[in-house]
Order: sequence, then structure tokens, then C-alpha cells
Amino acid sequence: MSELMYQSSKPVFAHHLKNLSEILKTAARDAKARSIDPKVFLDARLSPDMFSLTRQVQIVTDHAKGCCSRLAGVETPVFVDNETTFDELEARIQRTLSFLAGLKASQFRGSDTREIVMQLPIGTLSFNGLDFLNGWSLPNFYFHYATAYNILRHNGVGVGKRDFLGVVPGMKAKGKI
Repeated sequence: MSELMYQSSKPVFAHHLKNLSEILKTAARDAKARSIDPKVFLDARLSPDMFSLTRQVQIVTDHAKGCCSRLAGVETPVFVDNETTFDELEARIQRTLSFLAGLKASQFRGSDTREIVMQLPIGTLSFNGLDFLNGWSLPNFYFHYATAYNILRHNGVGVGKRDFLGVVPGMKAKGKI
């Protein structure tokens, strides 16, 4: 199970963070090409009660590093949420990827049964590692990742499903793909 916990977390987060990095680069180029102030995209929301693109990206990185650090039994790096540009969001993604790169599969041994306790403003949440990964971290990561993507799509940035999925690791394809 430990190998599966590792394979279902660190490489998955890293893959999609790299995709998000490329999506944000596309958005920055698009803003420049259409003479749109990048802040229009960075501050955009799908709904008034939802977070902006910038906050969505911050939360995506928080879930990736927070999940993997807890499963690996190491301290979670703290990032100040002060990004205001595409370049600063890119730097945050790269810091997250660097942190993930330093984690080894062996650190995830026993993480499926490891107790995960999180103190949130709404209260204390407790899980075993497997439930934390599958029921909390992955759904939250994908929610905020998809929302960031959808904010940009909604604002006319030319990204599509291929950008969201990227080159799926281990996938083999034949035919007109």
C-alpha cells in the first residue's frame, strides 16, 4: 500500500502542477497578446463568492505540499500568500515542485494508516492517511486546479483539455489522437 500511496500523491501532484505552470504561461502570453492587464486574469473569479485565480493557484500548491508532507511525515513548508503576478505564481509552483522532488518513496511507508490531524478555523479534522489522500487532498487539489483552469477558459484564454491533462504518464495511444 505504501508504494500506491506514494504513486497516488507526489507524482500526481507534480504532473498537474507542471500542467498548471504551462497553463499560466499561456494565460500570461494571452494577456499580453490581447493587451489585457494581467491583473484582470489574476483577480478573476467564476462567481462572486469564489476565490480569484491567484488564490486558486495558492491553494493548489498548498494541497500538494501539505498532503505529501503529512503522508511523508515531514514538516510542511510555509509559503506567504503574497503573489500578485504570473511570475510570482510560477515561482510558487516551482518551490512546490522542488519540495516534492526532495521527498522519497520510502518516506511514504505506512502512510496509509498514519494518523493525519489538521487544525482548521472550522475545527479539527482527523483521518488515516488513505482517507486523507482520497477523501480530502485529491478532491480539494482537483477542485482548485479545475477552478483555476476554468477561470482562464471563461476569460477566453486558449487552453483546452489537453493542457489540463498534459501528457498522461504511462499512457500509450494509437490512432488519431
